[in-house]
Amino acid sequence: MIRSAFAVAKTMPRVRRGLVVAEHPLGAEVGASILERGGNAVDAAVATAFAMTVIEPFMSTVAGGGSFLVHLAKRGETVAIDANVEAPAACHERCFTLADGIVQSLFTWRAVAGDANIHGPKSVAVPGSVAGLCLLLERYGRMELADVLAPAIRLAEEGVVPDWYLGLTMAIHAEEIRRYPDTARAYLRNGTEIYRPPFLAEGDLLRQPDLGRSLRLLAAQGPAALYRGELGERIVECVQRGGGWLTREDLARYAPEILPPLVGRYRQVELAFTPGATGGITALEILRILAEFPPDRVGYDTPGGLHRRAEAVRWAFLDRLRWLADPRQVKAPWEGLLSPRYAAALAKQLRGKQLRREQPDEDPWRHGSDPADEEAAGPTRPAPARPADQGTGDCTTHIAVVDRERNMVSLTNTAVSLFGSRLVVPGTGILLANGMIWFDPEPGRPNSVAAGKRPLVNMVPVLGFRRGEPYFAMGAPGGRKIVSAIPQVLSNLIDLKDAPQAAMAAPRLHTEGGALWVDDRVGSAALAALRRMGHPVVPRAVSFSTLFFSRPVAIRVTRQGLEAGLDPFSDASAAGF
Repeated sequence: MIRSAFAVAKTMPRVRRGLVVAEHPLGAEVGASILERGGNAVDAAVATAFAMTVIEPFMSTVAGGGSFLVHLAKRGETVAIDANVEAPAACHERCFTLADGIVQSLFTWRAVAGDANIHGPKSVAVPGSVAGLCLLLERYGRMELADVLAPAIRLAEEGVVPDWYLGLTMAIHAEEIRRYPDTARAYLRNGTEIYRPPFLAEGDLLRQPDLGRSLRLLAAQGPAALYRGELGERIVECVQRGGGWLTREDLARYAPEILPPLVGRYRQVELAFTPGATGGITALEILRILAEFPPDRVGYDTPGGLHRRAEAVRWAFLDRLRWLADPRQVKAPWEGLLSPRYAAALAKQLRGKQLRREQPDEDPWRHGSDPADEEAAGPTRPAPARPADQGTGDCTTHIAVVDRERNMVSLTNTAVSLFGSRLVVPGTGILLANGMIWFDPEPGRPNSVAAGKRPLVNMVPVLGFRRGEPYFAMGAPGGRKIVSAIPQVLSNLIDLKDAPQAAMAAPRLHTEGGALWVDDRVGSAALAALRRMGHPVVPRAVSFSTLFFSRPVAIRVTRQGLEAGLDPFSDASAAGF
């Protein structure tokens, strides 16, 4: 059968001075306007991040968490900021009542009674976004907090006309939103109907005056308004009224961390990821495996290349779900997972006959600098290598900025699930993230709940360098699929020499040990070849209304200027000058 093919493309001319990429045109324009006013990449990224909590309120929130990277060109310094959520002090590994069965949410966990870890007050962890964004601005920005918050305040108070994506998302979740009166008042017209995007008439105007007042309070008082002041008191009252664990002491105790980045190399490109229990280590493990093969043997354009990508992603995910958790509380084979010897041993099992293997015969502990560390790992046992299906995508936004000095920022901020915990704090317009969903609710696992613990998160902001010079800033929204997308896009950029836009638009795959989702644009012959190799292939047709894969964005630095790479099927946009 011969069918018509749907093709879509985005174009953005090179710009010389500064460029912002974000998941919505209004967000990119906010950041670009900050650059034009003399702000640096950090000022623009923070302004955009706050604006996105207004523009796409179901994707990120001031009461969420994030992972940030910044490169300061004149200082030659790259740092990471961990602003991820953490469990309240009252939490412990048995704080959720387990139910029968397995859920496919952000991870393949045991079910929890009443889905208490997914929505409602017990799903709320200690938020980190405001503390992290304000620290980023204070340490590395030039502008005052009130100045970078001004665009978000204006958007909240004057309103935003929803586009098709906001309207579709609201419509899909409208019934669920109506169960929470304050959330319905914030996001539904008259508390009952969706705000309509332009179609045959002008679109509705979504105003968020309560959120505007909260942002004004943050502009006047800084993060203290949330962690020690009025906003925090209202958040705690809302959570505790429903039986949640968050306290004022939890908020006052929270502190984002400035950390050295996780660094690595792919071919001739130096990479910086966020360290610890993020998606960075898994993305780098995937790249280490692919680097064992010639560039022309790991592309999306051949069945063999797709096979190697699929196996590298699957094996790295099995390691991720088996071992990883907050490094402050749990021992894991961090060095072994990134060891060149471990990557070579895994790649060896991919050479020769191209058939899918259930699981590689390698132990990452054996490849660390001190295998005796396994003995010191403590009583926490590894999670079973349970093959996971794809589950639901979480809600996240990603922002990348490069300024005229070639400072770079890659920033991911999230409400975790779409509409987070579903709770909007009365009188504030603040949506609470459902950060507790990131923990394994079963006791005794690496990523089980513990007081003050930060969960295993999916964010993968990345910065790239060639011979020490800034080369690109990249990241994505899209839940667990972020972790597989970034290595594939990097391979497109580096191995196939794709331009950023082509690298983003190319078909991708995703697996975590179970089904292998493959963008059907690879073609029927490639899909059939993967099946013959033993892969449980599930073809996926990608379009504007689907979220089968993540939606990355990037900026590449060239001698001729700055180039944008944007997911073609989303509202992702670039703006610069």
